[in-house]
Amino acid sequence: MKRVQEGMDVLLSLQKKFQEEYGFDFWKEAPEKKRDMFIRTIFAAIDELAEAGDEVNRWWKKGFKEPEALETKKEEILEEMVDSLHFFLSALLILGVDGKELADAYLKKNKVNFKRQSDKSLGYI
Repeated sequence: MKRVQEGMDVLLSLQKKFQEEYGFDFWKEAPEKKRDMFIRTIFAAIDELAEAGDEVNRWWKKGFKEPEALETKKEEILEEMVDSLHFFLSALLILGVDGKELADAYLKKNKVNFKRQSDKSLGYI
């Protein structure tokens, strides 16, 4: 648990430092602006994830649909996923979440997911 929290704290701290340095400290804004920026940030994270998927799903381009695309496009996919992570971390900062809260929520949901997989009556495959 402690290592998970420490990892989350490091990521949030790095993101916070970047955002403060460049004036993107939206968590300091009025509630209406914070809400607006939270929504925009969530959609930006989703968009970046879609771009990661596009790296292996551009059916009209050579090299994107081949079985090896995950390996050959790994660097590009990772870059898009890290872009998404930046926006995800920004949204957490806007929400006021710290590393402990994030680690606790992750571990709680992880336990639920394991239970859902082991207990088929919960409706999961």
